[in-house]
Amino acid sequence: MSSSRHLLQSELPFRTRSSDSIWERIPKPRRSRLQRITDWLSTAFLLPFLKGLLAVIEASRVLSVIPSPVWMIGSMLVSIAVYSSRMGWSLAWGFITLLMIHECGHLLAARYYGARMSVPIFIPFIGALINMKEPMRNAWHEAVFGMAGPVLGSLGACICWVIAGAAGSFYFSELAIIGFFLNLFNLIPLGFLDGGHIAVVLTRWLWIPGYLMMAAFAWFVHSPVVLILLAVMLPMVLSLFKKRTRKQRDYDTVSLGKRLSMGALYIGLVVFLAGSISWIFIKNIHPALKSRKLLIVHSHSSLSSAEKK
Repeated sequence: MSSSRHLLQSELPFRTRSSDSIWERIPKPRRSRLQRITDWLSTAFLLPFLKGLLAVIEASRVLSVIPSPVWMIGSMLVSIAVYSSRMGWSLAWGFITLLMIHECGHLLAARYYGARMSVPIFIPFIGALINMKEPMRNAWHEAVFGMAGPVLGSLGACICWVIAGAAGSFYFSELAIIGFFLNLFNLIPLGFLDGGHIAVVLTRWLWIPGYLMMAAFAWFVHSPVVLILLAVMLPMVLSLFKKRTRKQRDYDTVSLGKRLSMGALYIGLVVFLAGSISWIFIKNIHPALKSRKLLIVHSHSSLSSAEKK
């Protein structure tokens, strides 16, 4: 029991870590309501605020004065600071690192096809945004661009998984399952998500089941961010019922072999990510949470026994 007092915060489940924030001084039921209201208000005003801020920045031409890496690194540090209040500094650093690896996949694909795009800008609770300065030439290029992020991101999560197995680290198990879930979520075939780009080379009608999947996810997690995504992506789904122009049909023209290869890669990656998440949770996360709960119960019982003596 004495060893439990020396456990590092990075080795504890992020739900049980102490955050030393102002929320800890508010009674739990009231804190839960206040946190929910704060999340809704901050998210409701976040996207309009960011849109207006970007318009002001572009009008003032600050982007041309400050180098792009400064914007990227600065947004990363801000995101880490925000996430650390929820999951601790170590897990926040790991999460942003995995997200950066994911975005590097998109950057490499864009560089390969000669597409001009901005550096990723990290936004708390939304992820990272990349501004495409010119459209992709065809649906195949767009699908490869969308697939490159989850592929490289999944590789980064696999490295965390290997380290967790070799070192017996619960921290890297957490990072691995977060990385796998991050890439699996992005594979939902809808709109601006990576899965939405991949669906273009298969069939855009996949956006409809993707939209239903996102709606089901919103129902279970009660996240205002997901609801805003649903509202933003609804026009894209409704555009499926409009008559397509000749230029749009030419853009979607891809050989059957490429469609089949991309479809096989997409299904294989989804199955791998879903299976990996289940495996890590069953083998690593759940036993650790269970032992942590037993440790807390044992500590309380030991304290009670000591008080009686």
